[in-house]
Amino acid sequence: MMHEHSCTDVRERLEAFYDGEVPFPERLAIQNHLTECVACSLEAQEITALGSTLRVMAAEVSEHAAVAPLRLTAQVVEQLGVEQQLSVRSQVVALFQDMHLVWAGIGATVATLICVAGSASVRHAANQERPDSLAGVISLLANPGSNENPVRLNYDMVAPRAVTDPSIEMSEEDAEYALSAVVSREGRVQGIEVINDAQPLGKRAVINAMLNEAYRVQFSPAQARTGDAVAVSMVWLVASTTVKGRHDDGLGMLRQALRLRNGPQPIGPVPVPEDAGGRLKPTAAPLMKPLVPDAFDAHAPTALAGGGL
Repeated sequence: MMHEHSCTDVRERLEAFYDGEVPFPERLAIQNHLTECVACSLEAQEITALGSTLRVMAAEVSEHAAVAPLRLTAQVVEQLGVEQQLSVRSQVVALFQDMHLVWAGIGATVATLICVAGSASVRHAANQERPDSLAGVISLLANPGSNENPVRLNYDMVAPRAVTDPSIEMSEEDAEYALSAVVSREGRVQGIEVINDAQPLGKRAVINAMLNEAYRVQFSPAQARTGDAVAVSMVWLVASTTVKGRHDDGLGMLRQALRLRNGPQPIGPVPVPEDAGGRLKPTAAPLMKPLVPDAFDAHAPTALAGGGL
């Protein structure tokens, strides 16, 4: 009988008894021994408590092992959802879901641009002064001597003088033209016209060519009493004169003038040789005859700044 064995044999079989691995007759004998032996009964209770603890811990581990993947999956899905909501594509899609808001924003932007352009154009038009407006006339009259409001050339002013070649090519031998000219503060000819232009139609081309040449002349600007440069309107006399001499008295006078100006002076008395005795008298050296042209043509048009209009 099992109960006849010692406690050592029973304790060695307690684990197998607890796991249900002993035969039924032996199991009955171990139970009877545990009922009678207090020490073996305590050992059996410790093994039973240890088994219960292991079962509880195994159940908890199994539960955590099953729940952990579910928790991880939920966190990943939640993070992916947040990233998708914050992406540019999601925001654009959400914006175009309400198209009336998009069209409202575009309309407001266009209206703002139109208002700004209209205000700028009105302000620009308000700041522009028309020449025939009252403000333009007052501004023009308040600034005499400007290029837009030239003054008449007076005798107390420094008259403009030509700083470039003032000669003007003219096809006529004898011609005089009075021109009304406006010289700006910079010395440029701004406006020019012929005074009392009653020339025949055949000379119109000559006059136009003369005016074109006159526009190219550069003047030193006129100066007022204060020394400031001012734009002036003046009378400009353009003349072309040809001087001719006659073969009788005019040519003789011209030759005499050229002889007195260019002729050489007498060298002085010529010394007499010693062996000449009284046969020779001192004489003066002959004058050299200068070359004088038959006619002198002075075709020199000039530009004169006259008094004011």
